[in-house]
Amino acid sequence: MVAGPPSICILALYLFNSALASDYESFRLRHGGADIDEDGVSFQARRNLFHRRKTEVLLHNSRNASWKMAINRYSDYTDAELRAMLGYKRVGGRWSGGQSSAAGSSSFIQEHEYELETDEKLASEVDWRQDLQKTSTWVRNQGACGSCWAVAATGALEMHAEKMLGSVKRLSHQQLVDCVPNPRHCGGTGGCKGATGELAFEFGRRHGISADENYQSKDGKCNTKAPLALKVSRFVRLPENKASYLKHALGTKGPVVVSVDGGKWFSYGGGVFSGCQKDTVVNHAVLAVGYGRDQSSEKSYWTIRNSWGGDWGENGFMRVERHMNDNDYCGVDNKPQEGVFCEGAPASVPVCGMCGITSDSSYPSVHPAKSLSHHRKLRSKLAEGIL
Repeated sequence: MVAGPPSICILALYLFNSALASDYESFRLRHGGADIDEDGVSFQARRNLFHRRKTEVLLHNSRNASWKMAINRYSDYTDAELRAMLGYKRVGGRWSGGQSSAAGSSSFIQEHEYELETDEKLASEVDWRQDLQKTSTWVRNQGACGSCWAVAATGALEMHAEKMLGSVKRLSHQQLVDCVPNPRHCGGTGGCKGATGELAFEFGRRHGISADENYQSKDGKCNTKAPLALKVSRFVRLPENKASYLKHALGTKGPVVVSVDGGKWFSYGGGVFSGCQKDTVVNHAVLAVGYGRDQSSEKSYWTIRNSWGGDWGENGFMRVERHMNDNDYCGVDNKPQEGVFCEGAPASVPVCGMCGITSDSSYPSVHPAKSLSHHRKLRSKLAEGIL
């Protein structure tokens, strides 16, 4: 018996599968995508992930939303791979300056409480990219390491150094990943497994931070002999869940490290993002660089710089919906151990702002490393009666 030609259905299925494969291969040529067989994930599994995400993008963009989704390098990542990039895997109460209290109060932070000058008129829009045109463009890609906390803190230090000192120097976020101690597991277990911006600033206050070009390490071991480029004189942690304080700090002080729920951000392609529910899990650190209002969507927004490369979002940046009053958009974080907490986390904590963006915020003050060294030597000589 002679076999007949393949049925139309079989031929159509073959052509359909070929088209899917070609579409995914084109994506990989353009964006790279995840490594095939990484963690046992096959080509077909990643292709299926890509097509599922592409469908989500097309469906979302067919609606009249204030932001667009996009196909990008993360479109074939597994959920576990995406979670690893968020950097916060926290297991306890907020950082407390080395104190035993889990309530989040530290003598150091209390010494520098933020004072809100309510009679001060703020600009209707602020964008530190306009004033700090060198350091603001340094968009990093954290890769597979959960180092968002270190990247955000380093970015804040660089931009404040340009603002206050006129210094334009790339600092080493790798030094923070390698060297910042995290004994109470604030934000994770340290390094690529997560920490917090406050821990990074405290390290910079105690030890200083090196220029990127001068810091080298091997196998993730801290290089304690790298020359220092900058010292943190102090840092300020803003009151929790207060948009008014965050706006004031951005309007008068400079860029601020903020904590957010970044779980729905991977496919962000532009516009004012408003895709987080009130109840949200804070799991990512970014750098807020301003605020404004989008005329087309009539939404106010925070401008943030992410750590997922310059080809993500709006050239590495993102606009997140901003609510006018402190209590306008509040909910509960039922997994604070995955957010900004250390050991002894409460079962749940209140969070406010889109994606919890006002829940945990801090910014540094900086001095040149040489200047601080000189002042210490001078004080020592005065104490010894030499001068």
